[in-house]
Amino acid sequence: MFEVDVRRIEYANDALCLRVRSFLCSRHFPEFRDLLIEVDDGTVTLSGTLSSHYQKQIALNSCRRVAGVLDTRDKIKVLKKAK
Repeated sequence: MFEVDVRRIEYANDALCLRVRSFLCSRHFPEFRDLLIEVDDGTVTLSGTLSSHYQKQIALNSCRRVAGVLDTRDKIKVLKKAK
């Protein structure tokens, strides 16, 4: 019978989350520190609010560059600029 060690999966998810957080924080956008990062079996979901679509793309592309990230899900909202 096949058994899954849940602790190993949780550890892998936590480790990947830390790598993604570290990589995002190394970018030159302080707003990235406030993003919520969720990891499930290599799928990383980013959520929160950023001030531009450019920052959103940088965050998502940076996340994809981290070893172990298999897929990304985008739940980032971009603030609308006042006219």
